[in-house]
Amino acid sequence: MAGTIALLATNWLTVSIPIELGHAVDRLSSGDDILGSAIAIAWMGAAIIIVRTLSRILFFNPGRDIEYRLRRDLLAQLMQLQPEFYSRNRTGDIVSRASNDISWARAMVGFGLLQLVNVAMAVSMTGLGMIAISPRLTLMTLIPVGLGLFIVQLFIKRMFVLQKKAQVELGIISAHVLESFRGVAAIQGFGAEKAFGARLAEKNHAWLTTTMGLAVIRSIGFPLLGLSGGLSVFVLLWAGAPMAIAGDISVGDVAAFAALIAALLPPLRSLGWMLSVLQRGQAALERIFELIDERVDKPEGDNPIPCLAGVGPNIRVEGLSFAYPDQPETPVLRDLHFEVAAGSVLGVFGRTGSGKTTLLRILSRLYNPMPSTLFVDGEDITRFDLQTWRRRIAIAPQRPFLFSETIAENIGLGAGISRERVEQAASLAALDADLLVLPDGIETIVGQRGIMLSGGQRQRVALARALVRDADLVVLDDVLSAVDHVTEQRLIQAIKEAGTRRKTPPTVVIVSHRLSAIRHADQIIVLEEGQLIDQGTHEELIARTGPYQDAWKVQAEGSAA
Repeated sequence: MAGTIALLATNWLTVSIPIELGHAVDRLSSGDDILGSAIAIAWMGAAIIIVRTLSRILFFNPGRDIEYRLRRDLLAQLMQLQPEFYSRNRTGDIVSRASNDISWARAMVGFGLLQLVNVAMAVSMTGLGMIAISPRLTLMTLIPVGLGLFIVQLFIKRMFVLQKKAQVELGIISAHVLESFRGVAAIQGFGAEKAFGARLAEKNHAWLTTTMGLAVIRSIGFPLLGLSGGLSVFVLLWAGAPMAIAGDISVGDVAAFAALIAALLPPLRSLGWMLSVLQRGQAALERIFELIDERVDKPEGDNPIPCLAGVGPNIRVEGLSFAYPDQPETPVLRDLHFEVAAGSVLGVFGRTGSGKTTLLRILSRLYNPMPSTLFVDGEDITRFDLQTWRRRIAIAPQRPFLFSETIAENIGLGAGISRERVEQAASLAALDADLLVLPDGIETIVGQRGIMLSGGQRQRVALARALVRDADLVVLDDVLSAVDHVTEQRLIQAIKEAGTRRKTPPTVVIVSHRLSAIRHADQIIVLEEGQLIDQGTHEELIARTGPYQDAWKVQAEGSAA
């Protein structure tokens, strides 16, 4: 409201100055003193600087506020969306929407809205000032302007289609560049630089073609507004001069009319840019709200049941089958049945592709199981509040993601954990010797995705990240595959000791190709092509013919050698 008032004052002063100038011309023609008019024009010129600056501040600041709110709400939404969403949406396109599109939304709300109100006020107030001098001359001079606006409107519909297409293509380019950066080692290793460059050139050419189409529309359509203003001046001289000679209007009125047309031309010239900003902003908001309005998978509904925390949960699986959403006809898990006692250790063994990691993803509810197939402490896991359940879990994935921060920050991961506990977790994860040789110890920045660390070091940082939390369910996905056997035994002992600090031990699920890592588990399940083909203790499984016994013989021979 305050911005509109300041803009109203700006346009009132813009119209008043030409009218006062016309009065001064008439006084000068009649030999009267024009000092009063000169002073009035001077103070109005000074005042217009103040109110115009104020109007821009009051209009632009809400745009910044909306930009902040959109970024906050979009990030909050993206943090709630499940992996299924990210499997069907390119990361680069999401990044483009969160950066370029939000910037255009800000421009639409700030600059675009300012110009929209400004043009509306300028046209109406300048038109009223012109009508006050001569309605007939106003009608004649505004005909070219109206014709120019009509022609530009024909271009706008096509502009909107092209603008949205350009933003989609820019998202595709962002996705390609981001993927290329992530896989730069593979690209260089296989000499595929030219192929990836060619793909980028193809995508870039499509975007260039679209933006050139937009440029053609702007270069043809929007200058018509300036041309229409020039035609208005021509009409003024052609029709206004005879009227002044006939005495219908004064010379000062003609001068005021010319000044009013001159004051009208800048808003009309900016109309083209304003329409472009509004079109881009509208297309950007549509793309942003596609993400914000994306449905969040919440099978628990709005009234989830309480999730008991502080004790290791009992887990019961009854007829669990699962297929990924993008391949619904290819089940990864088939009719699993097993139970994990509260506070016990479950080992999971199986060949590559047997469904081990998928089972862990379902346990952590990265993907939701079908109702009544997975129970925690007797309750259907899909009825728990998702965030409450995840706070009970600590996960160390097989391929951990490390942020480009320090080792300490990667272990604590923003959970407000004390430095002492972080260092204790690092020690439990057998990182002591590594920290001594790293340049800044635990404060060493690990680089993009942990590139400064070896595979084993990254796994142990991920393990420390899991151990530092007082979790009820600890899930370890083959985190010992990149360490030697001595370190493996130390880590297994650390995992056992971590549970002794609690009044009740956590439930632990360990997936490993190395049977030495799970041989001491209370129970071991064996998966084959998504099915549970055997279960029991280590001693029971090595006594029975099957994949587990075969793997044990091979690994035992390898250790002996």
